[in-house]
Amino acid sequence: MKLKKKFKFSDGNQVWRIKITASDKLLVETRDTEKMKAYFHSYGLIDGKKFFSDYLMPEPFWLGIEAIEDDIIFFHRYAKPDMPGHRGIFAFDINTQEILWENDLYSYLFIKNNSLYVFQERFEGRIFSILDLRTGKVIEELGNNFDKINELKDEAESSVDYSNYLFPERYYSTNNTLIDTIISNKTKDVKINGSIDFVVNDNLLVFNFHQVGKGKELINKLYVFDLEKAKEIFGDILNKSANAYAPDSFFVYKNLIILLKEKKEILILEIKE
Repeated sequence: MKLKKKFKFSDGNQVWRIKITASDKLLVETRDTEKMKAYFHSYGLIDGKKFFSDYLMPEPFWLGIEAIEDDIIFFHRYAKPDMPGHRGIFAFDINTQEILWENDLYSYLFIKNNSLYVFQERFEGRIFSILDLRTGKVIEELGNNFDKINELKDEAESSVDYSNYLFPERYYSTNNTLIDTIISNKTKDVKINGSIDFVVNDNLLVFNFHQVGKGKELINKLYVFDLEKAKEIFGDILNKSANAYAPDSFFVYKNLIILLKEKKEILILEIKE
């Protein structure tokens, strides 16, 4: 087993969010907090094809992603720049780079069965509706039945498929002597801040930890081992001088390891037999 460097991305700004669509498109949100601009970038994970980069929405900063479905990104704005409450919805097509529709009356709830569930705040309370994903048109009015909405929301959340993902878990010990020995050998003489996080994908072990440096800085180190050969096949420093322990520095998607380096660079490694 070996790793191949497949893709590297950085625009010099802080990586704010990494998303992967159902059609294997990589979506990256970066932010320049001084200029108050949020940039969006999209590439094909399989072929590296660029769909767009450095894309600015009409609202350049005070916006966020609610969800992605069928290569449509559903954004929200904020009620006020200094307030966390979400306001409105607008739908952006990754493939055409067009805003399909927008509506300031509704706020996002969830997606179920390829339909968008939303609500309006009224004087008498919340009123729920179902919208068409691509047009934003009302499919059905649901009134104010909170119990039914909560039931549908639970169903929607439980139906989300994460089978292609492996996210790091906190390491304590395992029933696998080889894994325990590898991690122990790499960390036994190291002062660590925070936890050791790891993923096992078939015969591949990926783990990282924050080593306390001589100047008390934290050095985020990552290692990849081929368990069949008990051999290290990759090592890297994800952050040379972190101020604090930062989890979620990597995850596995299908046959790819996706790394976040220095909070500004994405490195994708392909797992090859």
